[in-house]
Amino acid sequence: MVTLDIHLLQSGEKQADFAQRVQVRQGTISKLCRRQMTPSLRLAQRIERATGGKVPVSVWVSSEAIVAERPDIPAPTIEHPHVPTS
Repeated sequence: MVTLDIHLLQSGEKQADFAQRVQVRQGTISKLCRRQMTPSLRLAQRIERATGGKVPVSVWVSSEAIVAERPDIPAPTIEHPHVPTS
């Protein structure tokens, strides 16, 4: 699992070419690579498919977002870095 910027760097694919493959503007890919925006679920799924799973949907989800959706799951801390599974 890698981030989109790392994937593009490793693959040598230009942002503009990748943007065309996932049907967005190059500026959107640039913002995603600089972590200035988070993709919609649909775009994250297209990115996952376009990268052959190397940049999975889960790479865009932070632990804070998980906690916001599931307040019954304790947030990870330095002392307890793993979120318990149910």
